[in-house]
Amino acid sequence: MVGEAHREAAVLFDGSFDGFLSVIYAVYYEKIMPLSIQVEAQAQLSLDFEPYTISTDNEKSAKVLKAIREKISEEASVSVYYAFLAAEDSRFMAILHFIRLGFKIGHMVSSHLQEDYVREVIRMERYVGREAHLLYGFCRFAETRQGAYYCPVTPKNDVLPLLANHFSQRLMNQAWVIHDKKRGQAAIYDGNSYIIAEVPKDAEVLYADGEDETQELWVTFFNTLAIETRKNKKLQRQMLPLYFRGNMTEFAKIGDRL
Repeated sequence: MVGEAHREAAVLFDGSFDGFLSVIYAVYYEKIMPLSIQVEAQAQLSLDFEPYTISTDNEKSAKVLKAIREKISEEASVSVYYAFLAAEDSRFMAILHFIRLGFKIGHMVSSHLQEDYVREVIRMERYVGREAHLLYGFCRFAETRQGAYYCPVTPKNDVLPLLANHFSQRLMNQAWVIHDKKRGQAAIYDGNSYIIAEVPKDAEVLYADGEDETQELWVTFFNTLAIETRKNKKLQRQMLPLYFRGNMTEFAKIGDRL
């Protein structure tokens, strides 16, 4: 990576991770200094800044990712990706500064916690990782009439890519759909590979015959195991955030999840 950016602009990109890495490439090779970085479809521009749209280029993004892994570290590339999946609008600029510092000092970048943006990237990485980890255990699949298994989720962060990768390795021979109803996207797995596609937030799902009865049995099992005198609602909320429960069989009937 060479050169210093000098053309100031409000940078727009398509919202993909490859698109963001293409922005990083432009900073170094097209001499762009982002005053802000926003997803083009959601941008709120100021008249004070010149907008500059950067197109996604997979070859350029691959070069940047390789440079992060080799010049900083593999761990830093994971931090960048997880932070990118966070919900905060500030994440793009924080990651940019994190990467620029990393290219200067190498693998020690994550230890420079005196820098606000380093702390922010590490915080977002942990937040995204924790939410994904919880959902690995809290995702609840139900059989549809087509034979695929359907799981609705409403995560705070964009953890759908992490869920898709996780379940593609654990439900390898079963077709499934994980539907992020908050963002209108779904990971669709056919038993071999998955894609992430735009899906209406209120898409209709037709469940297999008998699925309601199965769900009722699961709720009964859950309630039967519960020991009234050992209930600790405060601890339960810490271990199982309330916003997960609307999609979980134990806390809602299948008809209530749609």
